[in-house]
Amino acid sequence: MEKIIQAVKDWFLNLSAAHRRTLVLVSTGVFSLILTIVVLVTMHVSGGNKPHKEPDRPNIISPIPPEDLFLPREPDFIPGVLLEREQRTSWSEQDALEFWQNPLENGEEQWREKIDTAVNEILERVP
Repeated sequence: MEKIIQAVKDWFLNLSAAHRRTLVLVSTGVFSLILTIVVLVTMHVSGGNKPHKEPDRPNIISPIPPEDLFLPREPDFIPGVLLEREQRTSWSEQDALEFWQNPLENGEEQWREKIDTAVNEILERVP
């Protein structure tokens, strides 16, 4: 046995560098091909390609209705938004009444006095 190993070793060492590289690449390719074939055959024999079947389970009915667990779906419409409006050139008294609030009607006089006092103090400090 040692004679055979020594003969193969001598033969390999006598090869040129290019031949050694080719021999190593070819033997690696052959080994990879054999290994791939063995793995594929083993998977086929063991049933690796068969789909896994889920075990039978009884139908489970939830004691809580889904309406109680989840919020209802929101509507798909968005209310219209007025991005801009046509400017009026003049306002009537009726148009302005919608937006006007008399500050003296709702007891807001005290706030007006506090604001006036604060403004006067600030203006008095200015040189």
